[in-house]
Amino acid sequence: MRDHVHAAATAAGRQAGLTVVEIMVGAAIGLFLVAVMGSMFLGSKTTFNHQNHLARLQENGRFAVEALSTDLRMAGFRGCRGSTAATFTNTLNDPNTLLYNHAQGVWASHHNGTAWVPALSSQIQSPALTPAPAVGGDVLTVRRVVGPGLGLITEMASATAALSVSAGSAVALGDWLLVSDCSGAAVFQATNNDAGSTGSIEHDHSAALTPGMSTSSLGRPYLRDALVHRLAAVTYYVAASQRSGKTHLNALWSYTTPSYDGSVQPQELVTGVDGFAVRLGLDTNSDGAADAYSAPTTTLDWTQVVSAQVELVLVSADDRITTTAQPYLFGGNTVTPTDRRLRTVMSVTTSVRNALR
Repeated sequence: MRDHVHAAATAAGRQAGLTVVEIMVGAAIGLFLVAVMGSMFLGSKTTFNHQNHLARLQENGRFAVEALSTDLRMAGFRGCRGSTAATFTNTLNDPNTLLYNHAQGVWASHHNGTAWVPALSSQIQSPALTPAPAVGGDVLTVRRVVGPGLGLITEMASATAALSVSAGSAVALGDWLLVSDCSGAAVFQATNNDAGSTGSIEHDHSAALTPGMSTSSLGRPYLRDALVHRLAAVTYYVAASQRSGKTHLNALWSYTTPSYDGSVQPQELVTGVDGFAVRLGLDTNSDGAADAYSAPTTTLDWTQVVSAQVELVLVSADDRITTTAQPYLFGGNTVTPTDRRLRTVMSVTTSVRNALR
């Protein structure tokens, strides 16, 4: 009897264990599940990284496009004068240089692999501007009014008399100013320290300012229907990023002069810009609409420019975001990069004059 009990107990003990085959099957299933979970995790992480970088690119692109559009919409604005009124007087010294040529709302240059076309002004090259424009993108300069206009509260007694506006404005010594009405406009500088507090804006050409003025005369006296605006020139270009850890990337920069808000110039607006292209809309039949678009050239008739088309290539800071190099369309050409960074292309077309002809 005891032998039978012992045998039964031994058999039961043997049946409670796992065979080698069962262990191997269980291990294989476990490894399979781990592999599946690992694959799902890696796939989820890759998707997250891709979406995160894409969201950043789109956010940066929207910011850049908004900044460019805002400035372009105000390019060449002269109140009700429009672009065809008979008189325009620029009293600034060197009125045909890049930053002071307010008779022309927009200017651009393209590097053809050998040289800038048209040539860049020394005002936006090193050492005057640091960092200076790199050959990887075009250069766009917008000359525009800044802020709301100030109405004259009394008529000017003569073309050299001070302009009277309401006291307490932001106008300060050295500001570039535009006075305009429906018959014409004049560009000048404020030459007195109390122009803002008193509302009396003087424009004496003997004042030692930069760029200074060649004459104190605005061409004619302006009446109470005239407005006074501050003026600035904003230049957009591509140069190496100066941000820590990002110096291997190019960035979109802006250089505003004068800087009325006191910000340090130039400013790095968007880090990670691989391309910046400008095409100019030309009105060849004087109907106010662009008939053709052209890259900047030395023979371009700038008086025909009525719009600007800007294209940006934004690139991720990190490499190996995509599984393979991702070709993209830029400037009408397909570009195949040598890395696996994520890129997106954004463009905007904007009228450069917001006054009707």
